[in-house]
Amino acid sequence: MAAALLLVDDEAILLLSMRQELRLAFGDSFIYETAFSAEQGLEAIERLASRGIQVAMVVSDWLMPGMRGDEFLKKVHSEHPSIKLAMLSGHAGDEQMDRLREEAGLVACLAKPYGRGRLTSMVREAFSPGESA
Repeated sequence: MAAALLLVDDEAILLLSMRQELRLAFGDSFIYETAFSAEQGLEAIERLASRGIQVAMVVSDWLMPGMRGDEFLKKVHSEHPSIKLAMLSGHAGDEQMDRLREEAGLVACLAKPYGRGRLTSMVREAFSPGESA
């Protein structure tokens, strides 16, 4: 079964940049999907599943219009507990991330702005043996 990485952020330029960075690092290992909102992210998970594609990881921004990233990841976790979850944020604090680790099994958090290669490293670490949050 094919596996996908789902990137969710309301800033198009960041989505393009993230997808390009991950595609360069992982090539054909994943299908790279993007969504501009939590609602579109939930729809993408269902659309991919209907095509036999399992979402392996969701990387979501924290601050988005409509549903915030933490609410989105909790919903994803409750409906699809096998999907790995990661958060990007320039706004959330450590306490909020700790709560999200407990409530949704968050495997990684990356503070914005992040340095070159950090996203790739975060994804690689999430799939390596002995991963930790």
